[in-house]
Amino acid sequence: MANVLGRRSYNTRSGRIIPNVLPKIILIDRNIQDAGFITFISKLKGRATLQEKVTWDTDEFRATTAIVNGAVASTTQTTIVFDDASLFNIGELWANTRTAEIVQIKDRNTSTEIVEVIRAVTALNSSGGSAAAAINDDDTFARIATAVGENSSRQTSITTNTEEVYNYCQIFRTDLSMSERQIKREFENDNEYSYQQMKQIKEFRMDLDRAFLFGERARFTDAAGDDTTLMSGIRPQISTNDFSVGGTLYKSEFDEWCVEEGFRYGSRDKMMFTSTDVILGFTQMVDTNLTFQIDLVGKEGVTFGLSVLRYIAPNGGRLLLIEDRNISNQYNGEGYLVDMSQMERRVFSNNGRSGEMKVIEGTQDVDDVGRVDTIMADMTMTWGSEKTHGKITGVSGGSYASPNG
Repeated sequence: MANVLGRRSYNTRSGRIIPNVLPKIILIDRNIQDAGFITFISKLKGRATLQEKVTWDTDEFRATTAIVNGAVASTTQTTIVFDDASLFNIGELWANTRTAEIVQIKDRNTSTEIVEVIRAVTALNSSGGSAAAAINDDDTFARIATAVGENSSRQTSITTNTEEVYNYCQIFRTDLSMSERQIKREFENDNEYSYQQMKQIKEFRMDLDRAFLFGERARFTDAAGDDTTLMSGIRPQISTNDFSVGGTLYKSEFDEWCVEEGFRYGSRDKMMFTSTDVILGFTQMVDTNLTFQIDLVGKEGVTFGLSVLRYIAPNGGRLLLIEDRNISNQYNGEGYLVDMSQMERRVFSNNGRSGEMKVIEGTQDVDDVGRVDTIMADMTMTWGSEKTHGKITGVSGGSYASPNG
């Protein structure tokens, strides 16, 4: 053993000194925006399902407009061909939105799509209403109401059929495996086990977020021969209200989309989970319509504030914009308009077994002196009617000016 005069230098046994690290290791993307969608979905109380396939029915009111399929030049011809004759019922009044002529339905044939009408009923007997006029191909007729005579009898009932929609629960699982030494290893202000568990849970949460956003529904047999079900996320389900921007997001075009599609169905309070390009597009295109507010996230009395952008549409629709970094990473330029009142989180739970996200500790083999903790969930979501949601794609910037200059 060598003798040292005076104080030992730092290099002596330096490798065995406990590092003085920060109280917590800095984990990139640790904050809420890394999984914004699942943060708000998790606020919804999970409702138990007793099987992996979750079904629900959607319905809507009858259509109120119909399109002409072939011009009618004569003002006395009483048969009109439409794209869909099943939209009409005998006795109803319909108006040509171009000419204002009102007709009453006498009969319909769903095989030939021919509808027989009484022309210009409000002009009959010198009533002074709109006269019969030539009908153009692709004219739109709008339904007004029923009208019957004083000795009317029972009318033919007409309604719509419900549509069955479904989604599958998906089993999510990840395992945190650590050796005995890793479990014992500790730094001055933290230990490896607690840090790795925290990191694994956050990784699991981001996996859930991607599945709830981008997952595609499927059922198949995996390599081990097990029946495997995959849930659908919200992105693949939005088809009706799809706004393909193709570059610059103009305020006038976005407002028009909000009025005619985005807020046409469902609630007037909706959330848009977006990528960074969409957030930037909004800040470039608006002036006084965009404000910041704090949304409280949490449950059981524990909340924290999340700064969100709030946009007011011309029809009074209120839109909250929340960044989700998974969207930025995989589909930058996209944003998903979600009616949260239509959303429900379903959890496969029964017989004392819950599908809620949980940590099952100590799942290692009996002879393993280390430790394995399993993080699992068995859940899905339902979205009500997809018409209440919307999607914008292809945004690379924004402008307050009109696209026509």
